[in-house]
Amino acid sequence: MNHTEFQGEVKGAQVGDHNIIYNYFYYREEVKPTSVDVADENLPCPYRGLFHFGPNDADVFFGREIFIEELYSATKTQNFIPVLGASGSGKSSVVLAGLVPKLQTAGHWQFTHFRPGADPFHALAVALVPLYTPNLDATDQIAQARKLAGYLQDGSMLISDVFAKIRQNHPNERVLLIADQFEEIYTLCHHQETRHKFLDCLLASLETSTSLSASATVWVTTMRADFLGNALSYRPFADVLQNADLKLGPMNREELTQVIEKPAEKLGVTFASGLVERILEDVENQPGNLPLLEFALTELWNKRTGKQLTHNIYEEIGQVEGALARHADEKYGNLTEAEKEKVRRIFIQLVRPGEGTEDTRRVAMKAELGEQSWDLVKQLADARLVVTSRNATSQETVEVVHEALIRNWGELREWMNKDRVFRAWQERLRAAKGQWEATQRDSGSLLRGAALAEAEEKLKERPGDLIDETEFIEESIQENNRLKQVEVARRKREIRTAWGIAAGSLVAVVISGGLGLTAWNQKNQSELNQAESLARYSLSLFNENKQLEAFVQAIKAGKILPSQHTTNLQVFNALQTVRFQGRERNRLEGHSLFVNSVSISPDGKTLASGSVDNTIKLWNLETGKEIQIRTLNGHSYSVDSVSISPDGKTLASGSSDNTIKLWNLETGNLIRTLNGHSEDVSSVSISPDGKTLASGRDKTIKLWNLETGKEIRTLNGHSNYVYDVSISPDGKTLASGSGDKTIKLWNLETGKAIRTLNEHSESVSSVSFSPDGKILASGSLDNTIKL
Repeated sequence: MNHTEFQGEVKGAQVGDHNIIYNYFYYREEVKPTSVDVADENLPCPYRGLFHFGPNDADVFFGREIFIEELYSATKTQNFIPVLGASGSGKSSVVLAGLVPKLQTAGHWQFTHFRPGADPFHALAVALVPLYTPNLDATDQIAQARKLAGYLQDGSMLISDVFAKIRQNHPNERVLLIADQFEEIYTLCHHQETRHKFLDCLLASLETSTSLSASATVWVTTMRADFLGNALSYRPFADVLQNADLKLGPMNREELTQVIEKPAEKLGVTFASGLVERILEDVENQPGNLPLLEFALTELWNKRTGKQLTHNIYEEIGQVEGALARHADEKYGNLTEAEKEKVRRIFIQLVRPGEGTEDTRRVAMKAELGEQSWDLVKQLADARLVVTSRNATSQETVEVVHEALIRNWGELREWMNKDRVFRAWQERLRAAKGQWEATQRDSGSLLRGAALAEAEEKLKERPGDLIDETEFIEESIQENNRLKQVEVARRKREIRTAWGIAAGSLVAVVISGGLGLTAWNQKNQSELNQAESLARYSLSLFNENKQLEAFVQAIKAGKILPSQHTTNLQVFNALQTVRFQGRERNRLEGHSLFVNSVSISPDGKTLASGSVDNTIKLWNLETGKEIQIRTLNGHSYSVDSVSISPDGKTLASGSSDNTIKLWNLETGNLIRTLNGHSEDVSSVSISPDGKTLASGRDKTIKLWNLETGKEIRTLNGHSNYVYDVSISPDGKTLASGSGDKTIKLWNLETGKAIRTLNEHSESVSSVSFSPDGKILASGSLDNTIKL
């Protein structure tokens, strides 16, 4: 499989005749040499560049035989084997290309593998599902993994139950569960609560008896040694780590010699006299030297002449220390000045600045880098400098091919030194944004005070580096402005109250004490009479089944009593009645997360609701009761917009999974899925004649033929996300509101822009035509509605 086709989904690598490692993200590069004799043309490269060795590479994996024996012995006595070593020491390779093939040869083992990533529960579930429910097809496995991840995370299912089921499926075999690059639970999983729950889940699966059962599952984790302090900071995990880990040290000279010579020997290729010793001198004392050595050997192999590797070629590639940097410099040097600036901005987003540790690679989503940078990302992948993939929500991602590039490419080190302060701040901002999203975008999680001022300043200075954080910052600014307006209004009320008190005091001095006391008593009695009257009216309304109006009158009566410093039985009775006997008749409950969008059918009988829980629910509104008709499942992520067609037969839904789905409203069956947007679909609108569907989000609006599902055309013109679209009642005009603060009007038939309205000072979040089509209303984050 070519590295540009690398996909983050369930995959399998064959191990021997029967065993498969599931969820195994590995690929080998088959690069033909550039200058060889015809007879040697098809010799595969036995070295792996910057990519770890896998189970299929056991025949060319050398130098770690002693450590592999230690690992093999540990599987007989331990059910948790943490492998610690420096970055570039070959932890992944020794497990995947050393331990796994040895266990496979011994027989009676099943293997599965994952990297924790940002969502360790989902990564674990994807790895377990092929063993847990082996008869599902690929689509059902994906759905099952999402479900299992949720169960494990909320504690409704124990991982021991999952392992018990796997043992039933494979009664004569043990399971080796490999958690590779385990430091990702600290570098990519930002939520400590999730991290601790995941570690608790791992620990709960470990047998505590003095000897392992014959069917015990064995966990093997690989982790960089400089993250051991992070691991020890959580006491339950620290207790298990005591004396359990196996430390992978650097190779000695004899082992390095095997790494260099033996793979070439297998293919009949030799090294020129003295070249192996020269390479050993260059690599022996380099920290994390294996990736650099493998990359240099790969480059040397690809430029070989015939069946000998020579000193001249070794010097040409820049030797061990310079081969990787030379390769990166060469690819970078071929770019234009504009492309170089984009590459700089891409790479600083792929490095997480270390805090007491070395810098590490991070996985960036396409949305963070922007659509305009993605073609360049693909070029970098072709150049073997980055790896592209997809995450659990099918969003495209990219990461540095190996941390050796971070350590050894001078350009990248210079960029990070220059932008280290900004990147450290940006990671803190992303953590705050993650907290905001985890609380369903609660306003209390937005930025405040000095943090907001700094973010606002950074957004003005570097908008291109804060694409994915812009909405969070803008929402914080809007909330801050709203709170300021509330504070101004409060101060005005306090001033009016102070003037009223002053005026009342002056009147009290002028009026005689006796007259004032009489008036005061009369006023009190009048207010008590009013409270009793409101209470009687409330009970009367309640008996007429006008419960909402009864609530209002009872509350008005109750508000009078505190100023009288007394109680009243009639008022108390009214409050008690509406409080305990009253009942809401318009609350529809059933979604597990908040609702993004609702749409009512033209006949007023059906309500559709779209939710962050990935579902659409249909409700019967005719009776006013909470009767749920059915739930529509199909989207893999949040449903952001729903729209019912004018004839009431079709429902369109737009989702954060980048798709639009069309449903038969009567049966609830899926008609078809429309694919075309590169990001989440935030708005859908059906034309009055029911023939055209408009959708928007990724700076574009797309028009679709509702009958055939074919895309008619794409409307380009907005410079930021399109948040809402609306078609006029006559079906001739389309309005779109965008994050670029504008509203655009389009000719729906031709797709031509008619005009742009520039009246709002912030993002336009909603647009809607009046029934006669003469007025357009728009709502904006600038706290205004404009007509």
